[in-house]
Amino acid sequence: MNLTQTRRLKAWRGLAGLCALLSLSLPAQAGRPLSSDDAATADPGICQLEGWGEKAGSNRALVLAPACGIAEGWEIGVDYTRPHPRDELRGEGGIALKWAPKSWGLLTRAGQINFGLKVGVGYEQPSAAGWQRHGQGLLGLATLVVSDDFALHANLGPQQDRASGQTATALNLALVWVPSPVGLLFAEVQTNDRSSLMGRTQSTVGGLWWLTPDKLGLSLTASQQAGRSQTLWTMGFGWYGLNAWGPSP
Repeated sequence: MNLTQTRRLKAWRGLAGLCALLSLSLPAQAGRPLSSDDAATADPGICQLEGWGEKAGSNRALVLAPACGIAEGWEIGVDYTRPHPRDELRGEGGIALKWAPKSWGLLTRAGQINFGLKVGVGYEQPSAAGWQRHGQGLLGLATLVVSDDFALHANLGPQQDRASGQTATALNLALVWVPSPVGLLFAEVQTNDRSSLMGRTQSTVGGLWWLTPDKLGLSLTASQQAGRSQTLWTMGFGWYGLNAWGPSP
């Protein structure tokens, strides 16, 4: 995977699952280590801090992504990516806003289905220029909570590349399994209808292990694009339930 392909992949992932926003109560919600998003938000005043490293061959990147609940049913997050090498791109970033009212939930025979919307804007900093917007996207979110151990997440929506002016439709699907309170395992697929613009279908497997239950965890993922043999590895951490301005527990 060359640098240009890595940038396309990260831009796609950033628009399709920008900031990987999450609150707790897994598996009903996604977030790191998934790139697919969940149809739920953190409580007002409750924040999290996530960070991870990415490696694909000689290309590496460090990512930091904080997020907070700002009102009932509303969540905002930002992310910053520092790639290496930095010969073409010095950094990437983004901001996303998610809306998932509890009133949109629906109880069915298959389980509880929650719905939401998410809008995100991505930025990049070329080596010879300042920060500039490179894309934006809108996603419809759906989460089916089958049981305490299983959940399904689906994201669908348009993603626009500013440089080309073209728009692609992104589709993310993920299955989360919680075999024990110690952690979770997942598998997901991210695809779109314009692979020449947003990259080919990507499949990912991984897991999260709690060091402190529902508070501090470590994650590991392995991803591969269709038609390519190189694996994209990520290893990171998540620190959740940070009380910024919400009511005391």
